[in-house]
Amino acid sequence: MEFEEIAEKPRHVIVSARVSPMVELARWLFERYRLTYHEEAHAPILHVIATRRRGGGREVPVVVGPEGIWDGARAVLDGLDAKSRPGQRLYGESDDARAANRALIDGLLARLLLTVRRLVYFHLLPHRTTLYPAAVDGAPLWERAFVFLLYPIWRRLMARGLDLSPQLVEEAPAHIREACDLIEAELRQSGGPFVGGEEPNAIDIVFAALMAPVVVPPGYDAKLPPLEALPAELRMFAEEMRARRAGALVRDTYKIARETPQPPLPARGSGRPLQSYLLGPAVQRLGARAAAAYGKVLKFRTYRVAVRWHQVEDVLRRDLDFRIAAINGPRIEEVNGPFILGLDRGAIMTRERPQLYAAVSAIDLDGVRRLVETEAERLLDEALTHGRLDLVNGYARLVAARTARRIFGIAGPTEMDLMRVIRAIFQHTFLNLGGDEQVARRAVAAFHELRQWFESELARRAEHGIEIDDVIGRLLALRRTHPEALDDDGVRRNVAGLLVGSIDTTATSVSQIVATACGNPKLLARVERDVDDPARMLGWCNELLRLWPHNPFLLRQAETDVTLDGAAIPAGATVIAYTHAAMFDPTRFPDPGRSDPARALKLYRHFGGGLHPCSGRAVNDVQIPELVRHVIKRGIASAGRPRFDGPFIDEVVVSFGGRAS
Repeated sequence: MEFEEIAEKPRHVIVSARVSPMVELARWLFERYRLTYHEEAHAPILHVIATRRRGGGREVPVVVGPEGIWDGARAVLDGLDAKSRPGQRLYGESDDARAANRALIDGLLARLLLTVRRLVYFHLLPHRTTLYPAAVDGAPLWERAFVFLLYPIWRRLMARGLDLSPQLVEEAPAHIREACDLIEAELRQSGGPFVGGEEPNAIDIVFAALMAPVVVPPGYDAKLPPLEALPAELRMFAEEMRARRAGALVRDTYKIARETPQPPLPARGSGRPLQSYLLGPAVQRLGARAAAAYGKVLKFRTYRVAVRWHQVEDVLRRDLDFRIAAINGPRIEEVNGPFILGLDRGAIMTRERPQLYAAVSAIDLDGVRRLVETEAERLLDEALTHGRLDLVNGYARLVAARTARRIFGIAGPTEMDLMRVIRAIFQHTFLNLGGDEQVARRAVAAFHELRQWFESELARRAEHGIEIDDVIGRLLALRRTHPEALDDDGVRRNVAGLLVGSIDTTATSVSQIVATACGNPKLLARVERDVDDPARMLGWCNELLRLWPHNPFLLRQAETDVTLDGAAIPAGATVIAYTHAAMFDPTRFPDPGRSDPARALKLYRHFGGGLHPCSGRAVNDVQIPELVRHVIKRGIASAGRPRFDGPFIDEVVVSFGGRAS
């Protein structure tokens, strides 16, 4: 498949001068974390027009994301570290390691960030033919024309911007050598080929990217003048650097760690398609209330719609009359294999569901709460430096992925890989009702990735005798006492089925709950008063999700000719259990227009019911209120209009006003 078909749409714009080593570092790190981006390239010095317009300064890169601006190399490093998951933090994991790595990287930046550019441009600016192709790589036509036609003016602007005074230029090689001495001392201490040991780490990558213009390694993702085209004095210095152990580190790091660069991706669209306005929360709520008020089973074509609470409950309870396999089964089989949400009663369901439920019931919910609190607070602390937070990809989706990794036991190469694969499979399995072929292809490709991760993880545990108290580990442990226990493929199928529903459901629910509360200041104030009451917060989350549910209906198919609340349902009819309308049924939700967090929890049907309730509902009851509680406790001033990625809510940016403690 094409890269664009399997990658998620870019959520960040890198405003750049492509040849810049700091921009190369940003591209490299974004690709290492599998974060797609759109690069807006400009000619050096002319880039300032764009960076200023975006709210940045003179330095590139300026990264524009939902939460605000990362202005310069240090801000990019700090931002990526703040958003990365445990085990992949850019600066390391322990406090001591983080402090030491941060100090070393700061030392490299101080010695290399400006001095490499100053030295290289001092020698190359007099050589227009050599410098021009690299300087205008990817720049707009007018900027290329400006540099070409007005090169003397551009050259003077560059010299002034870099401060090419004789003393600073003369000092530059010494600073670069100091950085090499520093990194070579670290190599001696590590005892391996890299500062990171056997594999390059962030320090190796930072050093390699910043040194690249004076080492000229293969793999640099922009146009660098070749070594033989450099002016004599600069070429001699580059050969000196290449001969050092530090120069070898640069080349080795590029060889080992610089993967195929991301191809150019278009800028993200508005993310607000027409259907997001027509089917937004207000319209959905109006439709649900009207259907509940009408009260009778609706009929159109081959569809029947249950709208009252007792009708919906009847559909979910009568699983022999209203089957799920015909609805979900084919798509689940295509991208997973048999799983309980695509199975009716039968031998597989009878054998596998008790094992799965036993493994899930042992999840440490207090541990989930602690993990959610730790990660939520860390992300919120970072967000307050900008005053903004994207509730979806900057908060709830990240924490949900980290929780899923902990409780299920599958990580993926990076967090972005895990979220991308899960979303692709989820979309086809539960949302691709029209059979979109591109959605199906993405899901099949994602399934092959996910299956490989499972197979590798199961093989690793078997080879090394690893026992972990997670869902995979508990299913494997059943083999010691239960001969009918799931084989490896059964473990994969069932854990993957749970995993697919865990991340985007949480991200969507949290984002819509908070956005709904923010749309009504009086309602938000009521929620704020209850942030430290767990029972009330769970009630508030259910109530707010009732106003804008993550999934407003469930589908079944009539097995035979049956009746539902007096209405005839022919065999083969698709039955829509309109759960959103059911939760406005005044017979079960008195005064349904009023938000009441004290309503009985058993009334809500956000996570299914009958034979097929959501297996992770106990985790949802902990994770969703915790995520909502922590963000509301920071004092939300406003919430922006949601953006969508296909059927998924993909961005809700909140601003903090500090009203709550």
